[in-house]
Amino acid sequence: MSGKSDWPNICQDVGARLWDATPKTIESAKKLQRQILQVLTKASDEEVLKTKPHEIHNLLKLETSEKDGKGVFEIVGGKRNFKRMRDIPHFERFDGCWFDFTILIDQHPKSADILGFSFEIRFPDDYPVKFLRIDLNTPGHNNDMRGMRFHVHPGNDNLMIHSAPMSPLEILHLFLYGLSIPDRPRSS
Repeated sequence: MSGKSDWPNICQDVGARLWDATPKTIESAKKLQRQILQVLTKASDEEVLKTKPHEIHNLLKLETSEKDGKGVFEIVGGKRNFKRMRDIPHFERFDGCWFDFTILIDQHPKSADILGFSFEIRFPDDYPVKFLRIDLNTPGHNNDMRGMRFHVHPGNDNLMIHSAPMSPLEILHLFLYGLSIPDRPRSS
């Protein structure tokens, strides 16, 4: 390896491995939306999520949109919120963390393919990391060309790290149950 000149090739190789390992085919957009609704409702019942069941129903939408000349389904959980303003609709956990997501799905007669998604969780103001975003950009996006289609933004929009291959339901579970705010932070 010769250094910087190898990095684009390494990204392409890593990106291809991640893409191959990522669960992409689902039964249907409607079924995925129902599964997400069940997960969110259970989290609300368990009081992991402060968002109440009737609010979940209002925040979780299945919409159709146009992407690259073809119709796609979009599962929207809250509103996209790149400015990270609390007054924009979102889901809220009991510990003050809050999140939203968008999933793009190409529906075929017999199955559906996930084209891309964006999940972002924001942490309380006094937490050292402000947010974590996990993105799967759509095919042809400039990050796809760079081998970084599936990536994580760890608290900075300009910092991207290849992401572990995860499905939308796995990421949702991570946001609900796997990113707890510790009672006592680790000392350095």
